[in-house]
Parts: sequence; structure tokens; C-alpha cells
Amino acid sequence: MSENVNLPEKIDLQDLVQNILKGIRKFWWLVLGLALAFAVKSYFTVSSNYVPRYVASATMAVAGLDGGTTYVDQEMAKQMVEVFPYLMRNGVLQNAILEDLDAEYLPGTLSMTVENGTNFFTMTSSASDPEAAYELLQAALRQYPEVVKYIVGRIELTILDESGIPKDTGREYVIRGSVQAGAMRGAAIGLVIMALYIITRSTVKKRKDLKKLVNLEDFGSIPAVRAKKRKKKKDVGIVTLNNARVPQSYMESIRKLRIKVAQEMEAKEYRSLMVTSSIPGEGKTTLAVNLALAFARQGKSVILVDCDLRNPSVARVMNEENAHPGVIAALKKEVPLEAALTAVEVERGRLRILYGTEPNKATSHLLGTDRMGRFLSALEKMADIVILDTAPADVTADATVLGRFTDAALYVVRCDYAKKGRIRNGVHALAESNVDILGYVFNADLSRGGGGYGYGYGYGYGYGAYKSYGGHYGNYGYGMRKKDDAAGRVMKD
Repeated sequence: MSENVNLPEKIDLQDLVQNILKGIRKFWWLVLGLALAFAVKSYFTVSSNYVPRYVASATMAVAGLDGGTTYVDQEMAKQMVEVFPYLMRNGVLQNAILEDLDAEYLPGTLSMTVENGTNFFTMTSSASDPEAAYELLQAALRQYPEVVKYIVGRIELTILDESGIPKDTGREYVIRGSVQAGAMRGAAIGLVIMALYIITRSTVKKRKDLKKLVNLEDFGSIPAVRAKKRKKKKDVGIVTLNNARVPQSYMESIRKLRIKVAQEMEAKEYRSLMVTSSIPGEGKTTLAVNLALAFARQGKSVILVDCDLRNPSVARVMNEENAHPGVIAALKKEVPLEAALTAVEVERGRLRILYGTEPNKATSHLLGTDRMGRFLSALEKMADIVILDTAPADVTADATVLGRFTDAALYVVRCDYAKKGRIRNGVHALAESNVDILGYVFNADLSRGGGGYGYGYGYGYGYGAYKSYGGHYGNYGYGMRKKDDAAGRVMKD
């Protein structure tokens, strides 16, 4: 009996290189900023807590007074250094130095090193006070020959070099080293964050790869339109078919999408279409607006509804600044439906928009009620096609519950944006409503030349509008409109 084994995905070197380059572009400032922040922190920490240590030293040559060769003198210097720690520990040398200084305790520390192959040795003293360090060194130089002669014999010391009263030369070194260490720690943290981003970044960068990821029909791609800053604030350059600055390649891609959607909708006698995505920022609202404009320009009567109650954005894309009743007001019959619709001037056809209002989580449960089903049926009777801009499918359950009342759905996936897992989850969640997902649109396709333009894909909208929203709607009259699973289409009661 065979078992299904989930094989790991093959590593695409080109994809990995792109992730690394994107990680560098995205996080270079974080690495630099953390390095700078940690360096500054280390500087002030060490500067405020720094305790100076003054070091005095003297280099001497040793010679035996009882006669001997140069080799004997070298061995004597080596032996003097080796027994020095022992004489300090057993108190013999330490007591002699204390008596010389007339002190109760040593004001610092002492050490000795030998120059290999010579009869030279260096004695070093370290203390928090420069004069104390120097006096300690002088006392040790006076007392050590007297103490050590019982071990190595009588000796004569010749001072070759002496530091004198020391100055604090270690402050700059200590602070510089601390600052460098702090900068390296900060940069390391930034690089770890960058590495995690690169490792965990699993997005769709190619249209063909999206086909492998989800079992949906390919409805084409929309080219990326790169942003350029505009001097005039009012000229925000929204990417819609109403704007003459939009590149021809973009307009042509919307036209092809409209043709393909129209063919599917007409063949299946569908009247309503929802446009959704996996996460915020994939351009679903812009696409829904342009699709509505494209249908209207072909002589159709179109109603566009902003059903993203948590982050209504149709008004922003349409550059509409006036206040409107909104879909909830019409749904609750606070205003007549005709009065809630706003007519938009287009060539040939007719476009009306039901704008959203301020983000409101308290009313989102209405999307799953019988009232919403009847409301959508009323809209379908008023137009050839009703297009709904809905919340992302992998963030809230709004798209799923609306799918129970909607004929078809179009799934928007932005190039190199949402992680593959989020895309899978969104498609699966939407499929649970049994809505007919016509296919996907690969948005902001970087492989297609869209040209420069004044707005670009300004999808700077994060998850703030969707935080803490649950997906619990209860069983609100889902039987009002039901799906024919065999035909995959909506049957009205």
C-alpha cells in the first residue's frame, strides 16, 4: 500500500537570487540602522561606566652577581618570571611590597613577562590612579630582587625602559572596541532578520508558477505600472481607464480580461461577479474598478459595489472625495437603493457605484444574512452585471459568505507579493462557499513592460483594517440562494 509523501520543493536558484536581492533592497536600511543604534548605545554605555586603568611598566635586563654566562642569565630571567606568581600568592613578595609602600593592601595588580631568548623581562603594574600604579611598580622593582635571590641567587637589574607616571591611553581603545562590537551585534541582528525574510519568502514571481500552485484557469496578467512622483497633489494619477496617462499595454490587458470574463459570464448566464485576493495590497480594488469601467464602455449597464466593509477603497481608486450613504445604509434600507447609487459618466454604457463608508466591523455580519441575498438579487435586476469588491479571502470570511450569494469570483494574485501558503488558503476558503471561481489574474506582472506612470501600484495598505476581525457569521439564511453542484452555477429560488 503506497503512501503519499510530500516532497520538498526544488530550490530555484534564480528565485533565490531574486529573494536575496529583494531582501537586501528591503532591509539594508535596517541592518545599517541597527548597527548604528547598537554602536551609539555601546558608546554611551561604556563612556558613562568606564573606569580608567593606568598602566606603568619597566623593562629590565637581569645578570647574576655570582658570575655566569649569557645563557645562565637568560634562564635566570625566565625563572624569575615563572616564580613571580607563586611569590605573590604565598604572600612573601606581597608583604614586602606592602611594607615598602606602608599600605594595608595593594593599590593595583602586578604582572611579569619575559622576552624569549633574552635576559630581558618586563614588569607591569595596573591601578585606577596613575601615581599609585607608578609607586606600586617602583616598590616591586625594589623588593623583588631581595625576595627572589633566595631562589635564583644574587642578581643585578638594569632598567632599559620605563614608562614613568602613566596616562590613560586605554579609554580610546576600550570605547572604540566597544563601539565596533556594538555595531557588529546590531548588524548581525539585521542580517538575521534579512535571512529569515529571504528563507521564508515564498511568493509567486512568474505567471506559469501560479498555474502550478492553484488549480484555476489563467485569466491573463496585468502589467506593472511603475510609480513616478507628481508635483501636484490633486493629480494623484490613479490607474484607471479614465486616466489618459495609463500605458496602452495596461489598457489592452484590461480589455482582454473583460472579453474573457464576459465570455464566461454570458455562457453560464451569470450576473454577479466578486473580485477578491488573498491579502491586502494585491490590487483587487483597482482591478474591480477597471473591469467595471471596461464593461460599461462596451455598452453594458454595470453596478460596482464596495463590499470591503473593513477597508473600503473604491472611492479612493475613483478619486471620489464626496460622502455617500454606503452599502450598509442601502442594505438596512436607511436610504432608497437608487439614491445610494452614484452614477459615473462613461462612454456608451452606464456605470453606477455603491461606495463604502468608514470602516466598520460591527456591520460585517450583515454580509451573510438573507437580507444580503435579497439585496444582491435586487441589484442584478437593475444591471447587466454586478461587480463586488470584497475583502481578502485569507484575512476575513467576508468573501466566503458573499460567495454563497454571488454567481462567480475572480481571484487576484499580485506578482511577488503574497506567500504561496496564503494564496492556497485564500482559494480554498473561497471554494468552500461553492462560488464558481472563474480563474485568477496575475497582477502587477513585472515580466511585462508597463512603462512609467504617475501613480503605479500604490498598494501600501497593510492588515491594519483587518486586525482582530473574526470570521464567524453563524447560519444566516444560506439557503436563500443555492448552488447546483453539477453545473457549478447559481439557481435562484
